[in-house]
Amino acid sequence: MIIEIKDLNLDINNFQILKNINLCIEKGETIVLLGKNGSGKTMLLKTIIGLYKPNSGSVKIFDKDINNLSKTEQTDMLRQMGYVFQKSGLFDSLNIAENVVFALRRFQPETKEWLLQKAIDLLKSAGLENVEKKSPAELSGGMQKRAGIARAIAMDPAILLMDDPTAGLDPVLSDAIAELIVGIRERIKSSIIVVTHDLKIAYKLGHRIGLMHDGNLISIMQTGEFLKTDNEYISQFRSGNLEGPIPVLD
Repeated sequence: MIIEIKDLNLDINNFQILKNINLCIEKGETIVLLGKNGSGKTMLLKTIIGLYKPNSGSVKIFDKDINNLSKTEQTDMLRQMGYVFQKSGLFDSLNIAENVVFALRRFQPETKEWLLQKAIDLLKSAGLENVEKKSPAELSGGMQKRAGIARAIAMDPAILLMDDPTAGLDPVLSDAIAELIVGIRERIKSSIIVVTHDLKIAYKLGHRIGLMHDGNLISIMQTGEFLKTDNEYISQFRSGNLEGPIPVLD
């Protein structure tokens, strides 16, 4: 088991964000989490990576509770994890190559020449060429997303957490990003959690798909089953109906 989440609860300022989450992820498996804004999807990713400590329950990575590790052990754990931010998360003060090898510079004290070539190779694998010296502001939104993904895979992570990697992109670019993620999965065999609102992307990427609502993981099932289930929450989300248990306005 790569990730094992048991009875996870997270409160912030006396407001319950995550409610009794249970989820297990196998090696090489891609889980897609759907749900409306504010349902807890991103907070679950941030809790998995250790940015938030749960009030109760546990997050185990490789059978180790991430919140019971020493700082050194937690750093070693994080080296095996990549995170793709919703808005790419590139540093404006660094060029694209420097962004891509940001973590490598810390963990692998290689020469500048080696790091630059590594950045070029990673960018090429993400479908980007001749952008290494550019600033993030010089790239389109889709190119920034690809650069963010290149950075996330720089250390060949065993786990990839992706927060809405196609947000704000048109359908063609979204599909291109999905194809890129499939290629990465096949190449480095990562276990992946993808947060998205895009059903087409979910169906393309997910081995299993889960729906979150109001901090709860309502259900998680094989993608083919998700397409057919008559679960009232999933049926409403899948069809986009206004009527159902998921309120339009909270």
